[in-house]
Amino acid sequence: MGYLDDYSAVTGARREAIHKGLLLALLISVVGGGLSYFWFKNFFEERQVSHFLSRLQENHYAEAYTQWGCSVEVPCPNYTYEDFLEDWGPDSPLGRVTSFNLGRSTELETGVIVEIEINGKLQPELWVETETKIVGFSPFHFRQTGTSSSNGFRVSRDRQGAVSRS
Repeated sequence: MGYLDDYSAVTGARREAIHKGLLLALLISVVGGGLSYFWFKNFFEERQVSHFLSRLQENHYAEAYTQWGCSVEVPCPNYTYEDFLEDWGPDSPLGRVTSFNLGRSTELETGVIVEIEINGKLQPELWVETETKIVGFSPFHFRQTGTSSSNGFRVSRDRQGAVSRS
């Protein structure tokens, strides 16, 4: 038997420890990756809503209106800047935005619904188109239900009739 014959030999106990370590690392990676995905999957859309609400908080209404996909110079045909100020301006029913929080969010069809709280009051959800990141009123709404659906809430379509998802 030569000097280096046992050099690469791994004993049974050491081999088992290496396999357990690799298996544990793989398990941690899979669980961590899955949790990260579910935690951050709507990150960019939530950040867009946060930027929109920050613009309102800073009284930069024209900049906020551009995040709506419109501009003061070229307003949206069905949602003018005056309409925007009626909904979001300082004289709107919700008043000046002094504080806001983002609630839950979920992907649906081509966008993300984000629940918002402004000045301590729950407001209608906002919708962010996934591709363009344009903010708007959500055509869908969160509703708590007593049923045991997969995500604990039901999303129902507003103004579209009987379409609902549980």
